[in-house]
Amino acid sequence: MSVNSVLNELEAFGDDGVSLAFPKDRYRLHAMLSSAGHESCEARTYDWHGLKRGDAPFVLLQHTIAGRGRLRYESRHFDLAPGQTMLLSFPHDNRYWLARGDRWRFFWICLHGREMLRLWQELKLAGPVVTLPDASVERLAGLCLSVLRNDVATPAQASAMAYGIAMQLADDLLSWGAVRTQSKRPAAIERAISLCHADPAGLLDVAKLARASGYSRYHFSRLFAQHEGMSPARYLLRARMEEAARLLRADDAVPIKLIAQRCGFADANYFSKVFRRFFGMPPQDFRRSGMFAGRA
Repeated sequence: MSVNSVLNELEAFGDDGVSLAFPKDRYRLHAMLSSAGHESCEARTYDWHGLKRGDAPFVLLQHTIAGRGRLRYESRHFDLAPGQTMLLSFPHDNRYWLARGDRWRFFWICLHGREMLRLWQELKLAGPVVTLPDASVERLAGLCLSVLRNDVATPAQASAMAYGIAMQLADDLLSWGAVRTQSKRPAAIERAISLCHADPAGLLDVAKLARASGYSRYHFSRLFAQHEGMSPARYLLRARMEEAARLLRADDAVPIKLIAQRCGFADANYFSKVFRRFFGMPPQDFRRSGMFAGRA
């Protein structure tokens, strides 16, 4: 199903919105979908102020299908064109409205819960106005249709849908540390990457990688980040942490101190601190828990 066919279904459904207000139960859910809908707006009475909507925290995704909307976000102004998606949180200093003579057709999804608010703090760094891939718009429009068709009947279903929406946006808008451009790597970057993986215990740093590439440190760092989505220092540290995880899985008998040395860390305590920052647990627990058992 193409993006247009999903959006056409929304248009055929007409202007409608569904609220999902579930009473709080003993099961605490930290991501919830609270409403979704489709609207074709022509009246200037459509005007929302982010500081006049009460104190309840929530977030909004609103995708422009046709026409044009206006947004003031703090001190910045945006014209919302077809294909653009607005990501807002409330309460906040924002206002979005329909100007005289304009039309605006869109679908919206409102979400709330601790996890939604936490993730939106990261997502809004890419916004507040973003352009999502067509496949993502298709999926979001399909989820909105599901709500309008009353397919969401329980808090668990609403929570699962909220997580799905949030993770879709995270994949589209956040860098997970392995994002590359589609362009071919320059040979200089390939040489630096090969060095990072060939000898993680080596005394490598950005200056040595830059020399191996044949560029100045500044030019090398800029070129590396452009192609790999992260700084060369971050890439080197990530390569060392991935090697450490592999060694921890491979042999239970190898001391943590030796694994630290094999990954370029003279101080085992510092290695443990960095490892915990990357994987959310110290290397001892990573190995002992069995949570990561199996082939990498």
